[in-house]
Amino acid sequence: MRVARRMLAHELRALASLGYWVLGRRHGVGPGQVAIPYHAGGSITLWMFLFAIVVEGVALELWLGWPILTVAHVYFVLANLGMIAAARSRPHVVGEHEVRLRQGAAFDLRVPRELIVSARAASRIHDSGFVTLAEGRLELVVDSRTNLVLELSEPVTVVRPLGRTGEASSIRVFADDPREFLRTLSIPAPPARHGSDRREKS
Repeated sequence: MRVARRMLAHELRALASLGYWVLGRRHGVGPGQVAIPYHAGGSITLWMFLFAIVVEGVALELWLGWPILTVAHVYFVLANLGMIAAARSRPHVVGEHEVRLRQGAAFDLRVPRELIVSARAASRIHDSGFVTLAEGRLELVVDSRTNLVLELSEPVTVVRPLGRTGEASSIRVFADDPREFLRTLSIPAPPARHGSDRREKS
């Protein structure tokens, strides 16, 4: 039951994000805070999925003509649009005291800035889910990719989308412009280590 409630809450937040998207607003970005988008890569996949839903839905409605199919089709279209809107209207946020890392409407983590001891560009391809936590490492994956690593001085508590909790002291995340993210954090970053990071165990 708890999992069902959390999934419903995710869906409602995603649908609410449609309003932010239509109005051109960003959720949770206050004065003096910097929004860091991460939706460029993942949006392509979501738009392709939306196109497939529309085509399949229209074909089934023309073939069968069942009203229940029309209702389900409209719901799935809105739900997918909500996912796209959530990714666009709920960016990562860098503020004076904290960094807010998000994954659409399903995940939201606040990290105190004083805990971030290093940050670097580090590209990696992933074959895991979009939010994973194992051995103290959190991965927020967009379109099978991350391109930044944040190392913390002490672990933070992470609540995963379905409610399970854990701790992370290393965070891999994706940003459309990783250089802007690093510049906003104002943390000296060593050169990206693309080759070595790809060889690390996922």
